[in-house]
Amino acid sequence: MSTDIGGEIPCSDVGFPRGNSPEEFLANMHTFLEAAAAKIANPAPWPDFSPDALRDIASIQEAVLIEKEVSRGGAGNPTVVARADLLRQDVWNRWRAGAGIAPSGEPLSDVLGKLTEVADRQLAILEQTSATSTSRRSRDFRPVKPEPAHAVATPNVETSTAPKFSELEDEYFELRKAGGASDSALSTGRMRAATFKALVGDRPIDCYLPIDLQNFVNELQYVPVELSREGENTEELRQMGIHAAIEKNRIESCYEPLALKTIQDGYVQTVRAIINGAVGLHRLRNPFEGYRVRWPDNAKPSVKREALDYEKVDKVFRLGVDSGYLDDAMLGPLCLLSSRRIGILPFIRGSDIDRKHGVDIVRVNGIVYDKEKGMYKRVGFKTEASLRFFVLHDFFRRIGFVEWAAAQGDNFIFRLLSGTTDPGDVASKRVNRLLKKAGAIGMNIEVAHSLRHGAKEMFIEEDLDDEATRLQMGHEPNDVHGNYGQQSALRRKQCQELAHFELPKEIDWSMFNGLDFEAMASRARLVGRPKRL
Repeated sequence: MSTDIGGEIPCSDVGFPRGNSPEEFLANMHTFLEAAAAKIANPAPWPDFSPDALRDIASIQEAVLIEKEVSRGGAGNPTVVARADLLRQDVWNRWRAGAGIAPSGEPLSDVLGKLTEVADRQLAILEQTSATSTSRRSRDFRPVKPEPAHAVATPNVETSTAPKFSELEDEYFELRKAGGASDSALSTGRMRAATFKALVGDRPIDCYLPIDLQNFVNELQYVPVELSREGENTEELRQMGIHAAIEKNRIESCYEPLALKTIQDGYVQTVRAIINGAVGLHRLRNPFEGYRVRWPDNAKPSVKREALDYEKVDKVFRLGVDSGYLDDAMLGPLCLLSSRRIGILPFIRGSDIDRKHGVDIVRVNGIVYDKEKGMYKRVGFKTEASLRFFVLHDFFRRIGFVEWAAAQGDNFIFRLLSGTTDPGDVASKRVNRLLKKAGAIGMNIEVAHSLRHGAKEMFIEEDLDDEATRLQMGHEPNDVHGNYGQQSALRRKQCQELAHFELPKEIDWSMFNGLDFEAMASRARLVGRPKRL
């Protein structure tokens, strides 16, 4: 603040009277901003400089930019710093040419001295212009008496009429549900939104500030991952509550925290999506627009999934066969040998199995009809490429699975899974339970999706060409250029190779011989834990 000297009204650093109370300060600031907005909308005309004066100003500006980069040393623009003398000489010669003076061979030091004289002369003109503009601005501004507080009051939770975050959340997820989002995706999104409300608060949208999003991120780096994913400490953490769990983990670092990628692409992305949806639908102000989150340096880096070794896969397959359930027994080998995502396999019907190029193939449509429920279901596919047909290894025909599955017609092969609300999610959980029993480390490293990674490694070991591997796995080409000349479906030779490559010897494939697939598919799933004797 400037001091009151010579009877002047004390002003803030930006040029308006601070007043004698907070209300008066806010009122004066409001008036000042309105006056500034008016000047921006109707700027004062540019001073009537002569062509010579404008040429001088342009030369000064260029020279200042050069010296600014040079003064920054190693941090300056390397091109400008390395050629500073040439650029200075060029500015001088162009100024002389504009003034009708021939280029000279004067020492650069003399040149800069003369350019400084030009700068001094134009600076006096600019200062005079600035003084005139300032006096005009002073005459335009008049201190005003404070208006009622509601005219300039910042929105708060008590007075705001904007919708709360929870209302926008409900609207967002209702729209996603109507758009066909799976129950698991909606549940995960709801959980992340609930975390935001717990850590930041459920406020009207215009009562959030960018610092709230940053504080949310800072707290997330200590959230134990087992709060949202089943583990040994899940029950203890849920009883403790998220605030106590964060505080304990902040001090003791005793629980595995969320990974940085989960924070970025999961929690923060969900909050931004809810806010952005509300802004687009209701023309509200986005409180986080333009804010660049600073990600915590100590956040846990994301882990890479690993393929399972064949010895562990053998244990998983054995546990599945011994369970007596078709999904437990056949989802694993189907995923490994076909390389397709587990989430798409529960939607296979008997009519989806066909013969092409002399091998068995499967075509899964994006929308399938459930005859028992009399309704259509959307398949949980990720890309359109994942809906292309894939090859079944000859192993499935040898054990009688293809013959039995094709006989199911328009009915789903995995009957127990088809009756759930989210077959893909349930299938993934079933396989993950088997992996856990087999000794897989889990923690998003050795999980159901690891079978798909293992399939890719198996294809590499069997020397299958890259294009056959990509098409079998249902991957898109890496770029637009890759689309040209690429096949959209597997060729005959590729199909034959995928159906007859040598199976890993470390796995005892004989465990699948003689299975009664009909009995396994019809067996009712036992619910709950077995009773103790």
